[in-house]
Amino acid sequence: MTVWLAIAGAGLVTYLLRLAPLVVSVRRPAPVALRRYLDALPIAIIAALTGPAIVLPNGAPTLGAEPVGALVAVAVARWRRNLLAGVLAGVASVALLRLL
Repeated sequence: MTVWLAIAGAGLVTYLLRLAPLVVSVRRPAPVALRRYLDALPIAIIAALTGPAIVLPNGAPTLGAEPVGALVAVAVARWRRNLLAGVLAGVASVALLRLL
């Protein structure tokens, strides 16, 4: 029963967090600072979730392929201004480095 309550609670919190930007922007135009914050929030969340997995994949620091692949992905995405190109370059570089 406790597991189901935790799942329901997490689902409710997730739903409310995703609904918040809509509620803020529907009533009246949001201030510029709030809009900039809400625009940057998804990227910050993805970075917070993937960052530790890149630097500490098994709970221990690594100097392996993952950090290099992340740097390649960021560099290509910024250079080409194309997220898909960055992801493909990052995956390819990790695969190549693991192969070597």
